[in-house]
Amino acid sequence: MQAEKYVGTGYQRLLTFEVNGGGFSLFGEPPARPFLTAYGLMEFTDMAKVYPVDEDVIERTAQWLLSQQQPNGTWQLNDQRAGQGALGTTAYTAWALVEAGYEDTPQVGQAIAYIRESALQEKDAYNLALAANALAAYDPDGSMTRAVLDRLYEVRIQEGDSVYWPIGGASFMGATGQSGGIETTALAAYAFIKAGVHSDATSSALGYLVQAKDSWGTWGTTQATILTLKTLLLASQGMGEAEGPTTVRVSLNNELDQTITIDESNSDVVHLVSFDRGFSPSGNNRVRIELEGASSEGGRNLMYQVMTRYYLPWDRVESLPATEELVSIDVEYDRMQLAVNDEVTVDVGVRLNKAGVVQMALIDLGVPPGFTVLTEDLSRLVEQGIISRYELTGRQIIIYLENLSSEAPLSFSYRLRARFPMRAQTPPSSAYDYYNPGDLTVQPPLEVTVSE
Repeated sequence: MQAEKYVGTGYQRLLTFEVNGGGFSLFGEPPARPFLTAYGLMEFTDMAKVYPVDEDVIERTAQWLLSQQQPNGTWQLNDQRAGQGALGTTAYTAWALVEAGYEDTPQVGQAIAYIRESALQEKDAYNLALAANALAAYDPDGSMTRAVLDRLYEVRIQEGDSVYWPIGGASFMGATGQSGGIETTALAAYAFIKAGVHSDATSSALGYLVQAKDSWGTWGTTQATILTLKTLLLASQGMGEAEGPTTVRVSLNNELDQTITIDESNSDVVHLVSFDRGFSPSGNNRVRIELEGASSEGGRNLMYQVMTRYYLPWDRVESLPATEELVSIDVEYDRMQLAVNDEVTVDVGVRLNKAGVVQMALIDLGVPPGFTVLTEDLSRLVEQGIISRYELTGRQIIIYLENLSSEAPLSFSYRLRARFPMRAQTPPSSAYDYYNPGDLTVQPPLEVTVSE
């Protein structure tokens, strides 16, 4: 029920990004963007497998994409996303259209012909993986499909038991480094599974992806997480189902234990086991996982992750030297002591320390408890084009910044109103490149006192 609620909410929100006249954009404002529209079509198609999606939405989205094709069979990237050229955009768009059931249209046929002519000259593994997926979806047994898949296999990196594909430049969403590599590896493994080739590399790539999961159970960025889950789900379809239940017993330091039973009714969900006591003061703790039943006999494959979470005083948290921060953030309140119903002005400064442009930067601003955000200030910043978008959570303001340049530091202000008397500490504030979250800069919390 919770999953269905999330899907329903996501579906309704996704519709708000549709542009009048057709297509989708990053925030629903014109002009529509080909890649983001193809991404939306892929989302609708996947969603329709588990949730009622209006067929008219899929049809008009697909028709808009078909109408945007260039005379040479390509779709050109003409938005603010990282430039991937005609091959990457065309491959992703054709893949989305094939998945949505438009493989018999002349536009898709023309796009596939272009991909077949161009893919083997591509040097970037990310674009090559996109081309491989378009061809594997359209004609998994074709000779050119196999040639592109073989070329993708040749450019893999093997380290021990792991196989991965590094990204040459940046993904469509701007991911580089490890985040971009996870996207590329997931795309490559997905194409291999779809076409049923290179099972050795597929198995090693899946192992790499599983090990790359972070402590939150995700893969760092939205796109890396989506592509990895998409690949793992496709891989799991060929594993078959085990007969009978599996009992999993998890113990901590041989003292505390919890038991869960996995059977056909719950094998496709995540089971959480947590311990909030019984830890060793030395910090050395032993977690033991025991299986009984189907999985212990090799019938069902189970993946697991063990993580710990702990808190430190802020004076013990290590921070990067300012010279090493990718995006710096400064947050200052014009006063730290005020009365109920008083307003405080918050000044924010953001700067990119590395020469260039970050396509999408996120600023998380902590809101102290007992304060109301005066949203008219933030709405005015959007109207003025200073920020692209903002969202409010219970204790946080999320600011989206497009094309943050090292040559144009940003500063803006907003107001908070105190509602209750208290001494409160704000959550920390942070700044980072949305699709490279490893470069995170955090400003410690601030303390505010509100009197009667």
